[in-house]
Amino acid sequence: MVHSYGCTASGQCSVYMSVYEMRRKDMMLKNKRHVMHALPVIIRDVTMVAVILVVFALFHHVLPRSGKVLQNIVDPNSVATVVPATPDTIPTDAAANNSAVQTQAEAQFAAPTPTSAVYTPGDFTAAFPSADTGVGALHSYQSDDLRIAINMVQANDVTYYVADVWVKSISTFKTAFAKGEYGTGIHQEPKKIAQANNAIFAFTGDYCGARNSGVVIRNGDLYRDSVSSDVCVLYADGVMATYSQADFNVMDAVDNAAWQAWGFGPRLLDDNGGAIIEFDSSIKGKNPRNAMGYYEPGHYCFITVDGRQKGYSVGMTLAELSQVFADLGCKAAFNLDGGATAEMLFNGELVNRPYKGGRQSSDIICFGEGN
Repeated sequence: MVHSYGCTASGQCSVYMSVYEMRRKDMMLKNKRHVMHALPVIIRDVTMVAVILVVFALFHHVLPRSGKVLQNIVDPNSVATVVPATPDTIPTDAAANNSAVQTQAEAQFAAPTPTSAVYTPGDFTAAFPSADTGVGALHSYQSDDLRIAINMVQANDVTYYVADVWVKSISTFKTAFAKGEYGTGIHQEPKKIAQANNAIFAFTGDYCGARNSGVVIRNGDLYRDSVSSDVCVLYADGVMATYSQADFNVMDAVDNAAWQAWGFGPRLLDDNGGAIIEFDSSIKGKNPRNAMGYYEPGHYCFITVDGRQKGYSVGMTLAELSQVFADLGCKAAFNLDGGATAEMLFNGELVNRPYKGGRQSSDIICFGEGN
């Protein structure tokens, strides 16, 4: 008689099943041994990959790493220079009981408009105003070569500061690196960078040291030629222009004597000076801001918007910031690193109230007398 599963009455089924179970258990034991042998190898390989990634991150994003000049574009000694003169008006601060701050930027930043100006590359003497541009300003510095007027604007739960700057020579429009050194991971308090460079007025830049890409041209030297965002270029003839990433060519900028160039962005005005209202950016919401604008060769403006501080200033969207520059009559404007980085300094002291007290940065824009 044959039972189910092909087993016979003599009990051969149980024998077959016992052999099968033994083989199955033997195979499982062998597989387990293979896994046990392989596990240390897997752990070792994963650990090695993790170590490599950590080392890569340290060297490329954390540990300071110096860079070098790739190419000298403009010799600082070749651009027009003006012998520094004694300021005809000493720096002043508004009195504590000064009248309430105006809320319309257009009424504050009027400056003498030259009737005619013939520009020599790097020399803006013909356009430089003869009158004091800082009457009634919050902070003012007036000399024969540099005019700075800083005003505060408060409107719609936003507080921002506008610095109107005239220079007689492009050599006065300078930039400086943290600890005097270009590289990644090199940071310093903007105040210390400004003081080290005798800056009368200073403004945090694009934080180029936090990234490994993005064009960097400073004081006529090309440090980095990769392009990863919109770009703003200040040429040796005083013209400032902004470009989309797709439209910018580094060698064209070099050939046209770029004096400074910044990444980050985005550009805030179109080619006709109109406000851009649509931005494809993750930072387009209300934030603390730092941005600069251009009127004409030798005449620039810098805006710091405080933000993320309820009851004082909520910040601006990119569209709102763009409109401010358009209303001021700028031909070009460019957004720089904001957030806690956004700082404006006058005579070595903070003008604005940075978010969380501010933070270290890799670079500043600065103006002063002499070298």
